[in-house]
Amino acid sequence: MLSDYRNTLYCSELQDVYSKKNDLEMRIRKSTPSTKVIYNRVKEGSSVYKEAFMGIYNYKCGYCGNSIKNISKTMFEVDHYICESSFKSKEVAGEMVNLILACYDCNRSKSNFFITNQYKATLNPDSEKIKDVFIRDDFYYIKISDNYKDDDFISSFYDKLKLSYQSRRLDYLLLNLHGLCERVEETQSNQLSSILRKLQQKRNLASLKLIAEDASFSEAQPT
Repeated sequence: MLSDYRNTLYCSELQDVYSKKNDLEMRIRKSTPSTKVIYNRVKEGSSVYKEAFMGIYNYKCGYCGNSIKNISKTMFEVDHYICESSFKSKEVAGEMVNLILACYDCNRSKSNFFITNQYKATLNPDSEKIKDVFIRDDFYYIKISDNYKDDDFISSFYDKLKLSYQSRRLDYLLLNLHGLCERVEETQSNQLSSILRKLQQKRNLASLKLIAEDASFSEAQPT
């Protein structure tokens, strides 16, 4: 069993995330000294800082492990790990240390879920501890590990991010196929690529449906 549920055999491990994020923040502040909210610099899709931020996470979601190999870059967002509404100012909420790369599914599902002090370190995607909280089973599902299966807060986080959904399983399968296609002979690669395209189409349709549902929900909210 892999140590990080977000990675396949073909994925690189996250390395020096804290120091890389710190270096990026220093780069931003040196380039634009007037910057008050780091979040505003890295959230924009066309920003060189967004690209650098994504690189720190190996272009993968910090929560579920989905990758730009599966979905478009535009489907990745910068999440406030501790929700913005719990801070006194946007400046503090938007500090680099509180920002996580998240896929659209995870970010919108997580929404304003508040992570209490007791679980801040445990659930932080930048730390090693989250690897002990969630595992990937033999059928590619994300599961809560035995050590935390009776923890109500962990279960709430797991349910809120919809980590049990079939789409998470499909994303992981797609990542495995991408990695395998890059390593096998051309004939086998062509066969796998055909399967991959069909699964990719299915995944894209699911993403479009989620975006449409999210837009409909937002329009229905009172202003």
